[in-house]
Formats: sequence, structure tokens, C-alpha cells
Amino acid sequence: MASLTKVIRIPQTLLSSYMGALCQRYKTARLRALKEDPQAFSSTYDKESQFDDSVWAERLQNPQAKTFVTLRAEETGGAESSEIEQLSANEWLGMIVLLGPRALPTDGSESKTPWKPFLAASDIDQPLDLATIADSEAAYVAFSMFVLAEARRQGLGRKLVQTSVEAARAEAMSMGATRANIGLWAEAQNEAARKLYEGCGFRLLPHDPAMDALENPQVAMGKLLEFKSDGDSE
Repeated sequence: MASLTKVIRIPQTLLSSYMGALCQRYKTARLRALKEDPQAFSSTYDKESQFDDSVWAERLQNPQAKTFVTLRAEETGGAESSEIEQLSANEWLGMIVLLGPRALPTDGSESKTPWKPFLAASDIDQPLDLATIADSEAAYVAFSMFVLAEARRQGLGRKLVQTSVEAARAEAMSMGATRANIGLWAEAQNEAARKLYEGCGFRLLPHDPAMDALENPQVAMGKLLEFKSDGDSE
């Protein structure tokens, strides 16, 4: 039976009947990634393996986060299952989380540190005031990116990144932003990850002292999406 690899965004409103299965899928994939590539994360396997289901559920339902999962679903030839059913029934091979948006200063002073509003904001989990994004630069941060070892070299990482970028583009444009600015931190020694992001249009940014607190050296990267006055982007 043929299979199809796809990227699915997890709905932020989830039926309770699916919550247990999705939390287990999330937990299994995330803990594997933490255990197999610990240097790629700021968190640890020892820490997150102690989380109970409520923590995983809270992450999945964070109103400020957009979570994208890649999986391989079987093509049955019959009625197509829903995306939520596919998320529940199939192993998660990779994931990326996009946090935002938040408005950056109009003078461009923080355009090279688009993650700054997320480090400082005390209300990061609170609903966004949409009016703050209109006519401003919309900042996003991509994090928790991973593809499990057996699923690498198949273009899944690129699919995850590109899907998250397009989601940020569409949302920022719909809110009337002048442009979208997506930032991320990548492990300095992970050349494959840097090349992946560069292939998706991300560029190296100046070092941010906020990164010095991390155990593993990181490099800062960003992608700026300019919107034309007629609503199109470039």
C-alpha cells in the first residue's frame, strides 16, 4: 500500500476524544528527538520525560503557537481520513513550532533580533491584540524543529520550514502588517541545519548576548518577508 508524506498543522482547538492520542504522539516524538540529538535543544530528555499529560496538552493548545507535524499516512483508496485522524493514527516524523506574531518597533531597531519580544514579554500566553500588528513588522520565532533520524534526507525538514514560513506570511498579511520577520536559533555546530535554513531563505544575523546563557553555542538566523502595498509579498 502506498504512503504519502505530508505536513499538517495541529488545530489549536482539539476534541477531548483525540487529546490523549495526540499527547502520546507528541511526547513520543519529542522525547526521541531530545534523547537522540540533545545538543540541538535548550531543554533535556531528563526534564521533559517527567512531564505529565497536562503539560503536553498545554503545549499543543498554546494559543500563541502554531505546531506543524510531518508524518507518513497510508493511502487507502477509500474515503480520506481527516487530518486530526491522521495525526492520531500515524507516527510523527518531525515537527516545528512557530510562536507569534508580536509587533516590532516601527523604526527597525529590533529587526535583527525578532525573538526579543518573546524573551521579554510577560503576557506571551495571552491573546494577541490584533490592532498592534497592523502597519507594523510582525515578528515570529521558529523553534522545537526536528526530524527523526530515519526520516532525514527526504526533504521533510524543508517542507516543515516552508510550511511554517507560508503560514506566517499569510497571517501577517491578513493582519495588515508591513512585513513578517521570522527568527530562529540553530546549533552552531549543526552544519546540516544551517544549510537547511539557508536553503529556505534564512540568513545569519549578528550574535545576540541573550544566546550566551544557552549551554550549546547557537547562531542566530532570520528571514524577512516584505509585503508590497497591493497586498502581495516578495
